[in-house]
Amino acid sequence: MSIISVINKDFLVYIRHRKTLLLIFLAPILIMILIGSVFSGASGEGLKEVKLGVGGGSTLGNDIIEELNSSKMFIIVKENTFDPSVIEDGVKKGKYSAGIFIPENQTQSMKLYIDNSRVQIAPVISTVFLTTTEKMSYVLTLGFISKLWENLGEMESELGPLKEGVFLINGNISRLNNDTQNVLVRLDEINVTRMNKSINMMKTTLDQMGIDLSRTSVDINTTRNDILELDKNVSSIYNDSAALRDDLKLVVDNIDSTDAALLAIQADLQSTYHSTCAIPSTPQCISIANTVLQIQNTRALLLEKTDRIRSLYNGLANVAQKGSELHEKLIRTDIRLQNMQALIGNYIFEITNIQGNISTIQTAIVILEKVKTQSANVSIQMNNLSTEMENSTSNLISEINLTKGILGDVRNKSPAAIAAPIKLEREQVFKDMSYLDFLMPAIVSIVLMFISFLLSSITIVQERTKKTLLRTLLTPLSLEEFIFAKTLALILIAMLQGIILVVVAFLFYGILIPASQLGLLFLVILVYSAAFIGIGMAVATFAESENTAMLSSLVLSIPMLFLCGVFFPFETMPQLMVKIGSALPITMGIRALDSVLIYQEGFGALSGYLLPLLLYGIAGLGMAYILLRKEIMD
Repeated sequence: MSIISVINKDFLVYIRHRKTLLLIFLAPILIMILIGSVFSGASGEGLKEVKLGVGGGSTLGNDIIEELNSSKMFIIVKENTFDPSVIEDGVKKGKYSAGIFIPENQTQSMKLYIDNSRVQIAPVISTVFLTTTEKMSYVLTLGFISKLWENLGEMESELGPLKEGVFLINGNISRLNNDTQNVLVRLDEINVTRMNKSINMMKTTLDQMGIDLSRTSVDINTTRNDILELDKNVSSIYNDSAALRDDLKLVVDNIDSTDAALLAIQADLQSTYHSTCAIPSTPQCISIANTVLQIQNTRALLLEKTDRIRSLYNGLANVAQKGSELHEKLIRTDIRLQNMQALIGNYIFEITNIQGNISTIQTAIVILEKVKTQSANVSIQMNNLSTEMENSTSNLISEINLTKGILGDVRNKSPAAIAAPIKLEREQVFKDMSYLDFLMPAIVSIVLMFISFLLSSITIVQERTKKTLLRTLLTPLSLEEFIFAKTLALILIAMLQGIILVVVAFLFYGILIPASQLGLLFLVILVYSAAFIGIGMAVATFAESENTAMLSSLVLSIPMLFLCGVFFPFETMPQLMVKIGSALPITMGIRALDSVLIYQEGFGALSGYLLPLLLYGIAGLGMAYILLRKEIMD
């Protein structure tokens, strides 16, 4: 008997057993159709009809629920409760796959309860919720920052009039200082010594009143003119002081308004900082913190300068009061001098009145001296105030310009860039492939593993139990040739099943494998099926019956199925399981088919997988040869 005879015999056995032959053809077709129907288009649609329990309620939370409902991924189950434990119990009892409790107080965190026993969809649900809440947070933050930017723009526009007001105050103070100097010049022109001398002469020369009456009249006229001029100057000082007080009152009101505006902006910025700056070291948070500090410094400087302006305002009030008193006294003095002129002919009878008037005049002169002294002090204060205001104005203008520059720099940044400084654009590498395309390597590997495993183990057990192995070896055919013939027949069946899988995938789901990759595909199928045929033959040498061979094959294939990374990714496994799973032949077969069908790589990328598969096959066939030879010899 030759190798070809053994192959023909095996094929005749499969042909006689019509059901076995039918299963060889139908099994890959049914498996491919079933798996394809389950997973075709799965990656595009995602999760569907996931029950979501909702409790509590707030405006923001309802917006999030509406956003989730619009995705058509969830079936919203609203619970009329404000107790989060009701939602949690609903998830624990399997009433819905996830639950969310929305507190009425929006400052509290929403609670998401996920049924993590459903390991396939729990991470997806969590990711959907995180994405939705981040989207809503971005919209809210963008609206708040846009409103803040509008307020900063209004503040920046108000700094210009404030700057002009400071210049106006400085000019008014300079004019007031000039008027004060003019008043001092006028006061210096009044000859107080001569007035005192005249009064003394009047006291000592009453007997010469008649002689000196005309001269006294002239002196009285001169004095009245001087007093009138003095009264005009005092009135001018009073009017200028009143105007300056009104201007200072306007400035104080403007500064108070500016301070209130700065305080409101400072509060808004601090609120923004506390609500958005979880990480204070980010550039936007540092910028906001610097802006708050600058506004605080500006307010402190405004308050410091405002105290001096208020002091000037109160000083001007005192000057106005003194000027009013002096004006009244000068009027009374003028009236008395006028009476003196009218009654000078009755000097003898009015001598007592003249002496009283002289005393009044002396008092007025003393007051006039005080006024001159006070005016000199006011002049000194005005000079100092003018100098201080020039320095303060320069510093205040610098601070206003600096604040304006900082506000400009902040407003130059887009609110969208601050609300979401990092943008991520997701792009799929394999745009023309479906989820079924990615499962194709695993489907081919699993089908070939089971068929190669079971057929090889059951075939050898049948040869042993029916004693056909011994009869075959009594022919000139050697054990090596027998194993080779069996392996070749099973490889042909595996190749046939691979062809069936490829054809069904194309006809039913449009999965087209490039012609350039077909040679590498069947090379991988050949080596992969040979590896499992060798392992199956080795397993068959330990089995005493077909049932034992089948169970042994399942015992080995099922753990490999779970450790190959298809159902449970290697990234979720312990490191030891990753090493074991990576060394399994099914894993190497799947990775080799991935390289051919998905990544469409050449033979160089396959050598790292095919060589271990060959070693598995050689080792299995070698063990089967040794054990069968030992059995035959015994």
